[in-house]
Amino acid sequence: MRKLKIVLIGGHPKGFNEPFHVKTKSGRVLRKITDSLDFNPIFFDLWKNQKEEDSRILKSFTKKKLNYFIKNNYILIALGRYIEKAIKNNGYPCIYLPHPASRDAKYLNILRNKLSEIANTDY
Repeated sequence: MRKLKIVLIGGHPKGFNEPFHVKTKSGRVLRKITDSLDFNPIFFDLWKNQKEEDSRILKSFTKKKLNYFIKNNYILIALGRYIEKAIKNNGYPCIYLPHPASRDAKYLNILRNKLSEIANTDY
């Protein structure tokens, strides 16, 4: 059995050149969770900057990447309701999980537990 192929999706890289950079709160939290689960997802952002994110419009590059992920049987996981809505409004399926920058421990536990379930699923 092979492990599922997962894409964890956020908004934009918050001043860094990669999604969920370790110098951001969400990057530290998310990578700590994925490292502890021995889980190697793709980290992906829908937009390149805040202005693009505020527009909620997905660029053609982003749509091509999402299409590639779908075609190659990746599971898209939207981190946060804003991201979930942007993905679904553009016709892509995704699973919602709380954003790792949440200040509420309840949501971080949900994120950790659901990622653990997903990371341990074979197909």
